[in-house]
Amino acid sequence: MQYLKAKRIVLITFTFSYEYMLIFYRPFTDPFLNIAAEEYFVKHSSEDICMIWTNEQSVIIGKHQNAYAEINYPFVHANHIPVIRRISGGGAVYHDKGNVNFTFIQKTDKTNQVNFGQFTSIIMKFMQNLGIEINVSKRNSLFVGNMKFSGHAEHIFHDRVLHHGTLLFDTDLDALHKSLIPEKEYSGKAMASVRSDVCNLAPLLPHNTDIHQFIQIFVTWLRNYFPESTSYQLSDLEWKAISELSESRYKTWQWNYGYSPAYTFRADIPQISRLLPITVKVENGKFVHLNFISEIRNPDLTTLLNSMTGLLHKEEEIDKFVEENKHLLELVGVNTVLFTQAFFR
Repeated sequence: MQYLKAKRIVLITFTFSYEYMLIFYRPFTDPFLNIAAEEYFVKHSSEDICMIWTNEQSVIIGKHQNAYAEINYPFVHANHIPVIRRISGGGAVYHDKGNVNFTFIQKTDKTNQVNFGQFTSIIMKFMQNLGIEINVSKRNSLFVGNMKFSGHAEHIFHDRVLHHGTLLFDTDLDALHKSLIPEKEYSGKAMASVRSDVCNLAPLLPHNTDIHQFIQIFVTWLRNYFPESTSYQLSDLEWKAISELSESRYKTWQWNYGYSPAYTFRADIPQISRLLPITVKVENGKFVHLNFISEIRNPDLTTLLNSMTGLLHKEEEIDKFVEENKHLLELVGVNTVLFTQAFFR
């Protein structure tokens, strides 16, 4: 909480013919706090808001996605990249300090609650002001030529809409690709991301324009686009609420991974002499059924694997299962060193 109290944000109010908007740059880069702030404002604010923000390295997935199906789990895990589920739909995106994010929150027209165009048009005008010609895809993503630089998603809460998106400015595209290409195949009803070739905006702008200058240009443009402004500061109570939401939801495995819609996948159990293929069904983050693709002649192995029913599809939980059953697993010819990996790669 000391960290939160040390940070302050100034909000600028923009008034135009039929509404006003609070526009502010959030200086913290903690992805858990940033995603929590979006939920907090759409549910607890009556103001029309635009937020500009950046995140530390992270992967942000849509509410209705299977987390494992959207990421390269071994790469993400090895590089300590957090995976965070947001409350809006849409596909998975990679964030780092080279990516600028924007969020619009406002009261909706009940006859037209989902209206991507009213928000994408603002970003299009900003890009045109920079001299960059862009086009909008059928999925409301923004492209330069055939290269995507901005994805968009929405969430409706009562009579409020949260619309947010990304602007790839100087993102590590190699890390982006490595983070978002899964090694395993999963089946189920989760919403799958639509993959596109991507590009950064920095090479299209004057030389030596860095991300801080780009953000300043963006905020200044918004200030001119919505000319009347006043200032505002978040209260300690708002900071506290955002921090608590970050801890109670966005830092939990159950929300980020366990909330995934039911799915099945194949795991090849490593035995000394062969790989034993099985299919695993997962619901609410837990193993609910293991199906043996080929005949197992050892009933003890069948019993042991079936005892995994109820375990979370979580590396630490399977490691614990191995530790508690190491002797039994080795007796039935299972390679305990590679066992956990079989469920993730």
